[in-house]
Amino acid sequence: MSLFHGLPSHTRRLGRRTFVFLGGLGLLRKQPSAAPLSVPPALPVSRRAGSQAAHGGLQSPIVNRQSSMIFDAHLHCPSAKGDVWQWHKVTPTFEAFVAYLDRTGVGRGIINSVRCQEAKTPAEFIAGNREVARYVEKYKGRFLGACVVNPLFIDESLREIEECRKQFGFVWVGELCNYTVPYEYTIKNFELLVEQVTRLNMVLDVHTEQEEMAYIIEKFPKATIVFPHFGDDREYANIFKRIDLVARHPNCYLDTSGYGHDRVGMLEYAVKTIGPDRVLFGSDFSINDPSTVIARIQNSFLSEEEKKKVLASNLMALLKRVGV
Repeated sequence: MSLFHGLPSHTRRLGRRTFVFLGGLGLLRKQPSAAPLSVPPALPVSRRAGSQAAHGGLQSPIVNRQSSMIFDAHLHCPSAKGDVWQWHKVTPTFEAFVAYLDRTGVGRGIINSVRCQEAKTPAEFIAGNREVARYVEKYKGRFLGACVVNPLFIDESLREIEECRKQFGFVWVGELCNYTVPYEYTIKNFELLVEQVTRLNMVLDVHTEQEEMAYIIEKFPKATIVFPHFGDDREYANIFKRIDLVARHPNCYLDTSGYGHDRVGMLEYAVKTIGPDRVLFGSDFSINDPSTVIARIQNSFLSEEEKKKVLASNLMALLKRVGV
């Protein structure tokens, strides 16, 4: 998650530590604004006869020019009451959210709720996770749910992770963003949270700056971890460092969302350095446009097989490891 794109790095750091991020979103919700723009109809997509998505139900659309499915590891869906992470709201409902994914060609995705990300109480993040479960059921075969919790409420968080795993079949925890609350990844409660995720054979998706990333990798070698974004607060100085760090640890993955992938050559460096099996397609929609990331992958200097792996196959293989 990276609503700070385009701001100077010192401004982003200040925002994260002083609640500018959440305050700004709150103001956007309170101020009167023009009616949301209508989302144009989804572009038609062909379907492979007889092919079924991994969870059954909907057939998997063939959506990119290589005729392979696109599976997004990083989606923030609107809440039922219309909370959405966008500078100007154009997809305030889940239906509009899905319609825009259709237009960009994203056939499947892992969703977490903005309601959970903004939650100040356990009741709120639990309610957000239940919204996600309902969307997963409604669009069966299209989406997988991700559980978002807050380690400051550790007892409720541990119960919620287990509930989401056993009752709703979630295998993904996160994206956890410690600066929206905030908390530090070094606290004991976060360690207990990661132990629970590992025990239940789930994937941990966690937003980090460079130092936090290094700490988590060193501290939790048994966890399966996805790190979103090639860059961090010091994005361009740290892109190579983050890629190299993930490359050295086979339990770790990197998704393409946010900043860094758009710099020509960085995707190619990531696939070459990490390997073609541990780079995942992630867009960070509804904040960022999936089609910009898809274009960079499709136009990259990767082989056709490597493109297919990044766009879908790597995520499907990871999910298979955790029982999907």
